[in-house]
Amino acid sequence: MSSPFRTGSRLSGLFRILWRMPLWAIAFALFFGTMNGATWRAYGLMYLVSLMFAYLIGLSIWANETFVRPRLQRRFGGRERVPIPLDIASYTIASLVGATAAGIILHLTFIPGWLHGARNIAIFFMFSLLFTALFTGIAYARVFYRQALERARTIERVRAELAQAELRALRAQINPHFLFNTLNSIASLIAVNPAAAEDTTTRLAEIFRYALRGSEHEHARFGDEIAFLRTYLEIEHTRFGERLRVEERIEPGLDAVPVPSLLLQPIVENAVRYGVADRPGGGTIRLSARTEGDCLVVEVADDGPGMPAGAAPSGNGFGLHSVRERLRAAGAPHALEIDSAPGRGTRVRLTLPLSPTSPPPEPVVHDNQGDAPCS
Repeated sequence: MSSPFRTGSRLSGLFRILWRMPLWAIAFALFFGTMNGATWRAYGLMYLVSLMFAYLIGLSIWANETFVRPRLQRRFGGRERVPIPLDIASYTIASLVGATAAGIILHLTFIPGWLHGARNIAIFFMFSLLFTALFTGIAYARVFYRQALERARTIERVRAELAQAELRALRAQINPHFLFNTLNSIASLIAVNPAAAEDTTTRLAEIFRYALRGSEHEHARFGDEIAFLRTYLEIEHTRFGERLRVEERIEPGLDAVPVPSLLLQPIVENAVRYGVADRPGGGTIRLSARTEGDCLVVEVADDGPGMPAGAAPSGNGFGLHSVRERLRAAGAPHALEIDSAPGRGTRVRLTLPLSPTSPPPEPVVHDNQGDAPCS
């Protein structure tokens, strides 16, 4: 693991020791003086003792960081690979060496005979252990805290990348049955109507070109999405002929409104599948878009058989499930409503904010009822 003490060059570490240690010495002198009811003169002596211990232990740790630990890093093949017990042991030994040096200097100079007697030796060891535990504990608490923050940032970054990857995958999804059916339609047209087969092939290429481009962008212009839907429905019209009827009511001036890209096609595909494909007489797809306050409201309706009450939330197939997942992955505020009943078709209403710049923390999804995300 990385060193808890190494936060800069050798000289910067030495300078930090020179200005920080007097502060620690004051703290220790006040602590021990208060515990022992010391006089002001005794406080001065305790400050001298604390300062000596702080400086020499700090210098020992600096020497360990500067000269000993690089050897350990080379021995184990990297800074992060030094075992934590060995790391702690090296700093503990350095602290004890500094404490011993401080005790000897005090004994030989400022406080002659300081190490004589059991009480003074006990104080010496208490100072040594406290300074060692304090410096090592604070240092490792800092490094563990930094590592926890870094892990949290990494997890958040991975989650964001996964969400974006999921969103790109969802935007790129086009039902393979659509491709198979379109290719079958093209194959059947080649012999009887080569021009129509060529037009359908061109439209299919446009579909996939737009899908590939849309999978790389979170938002698209609403006008481009509508043009994409028209191309898709033209291809489906090649397959179903007059059985597929389309009605549009698009409010003017909505072309530049940003919407999640490739969001509407699964809804329209769902309407074609359930409202047209299984009916001998076909059906009508109604596509409408309008503004309501600060919202864009898009509705896709069919006049098919509809669904019984309670079936809409769970029986809406791949299309609406894909839409929900795209909205969830994008974190887009929205309201998704499904209104369906036997004999009166199905209507899907999607409400989006006109501006996607300020989404709430969680998306809002409603089936059959719900409040719009804007007013």
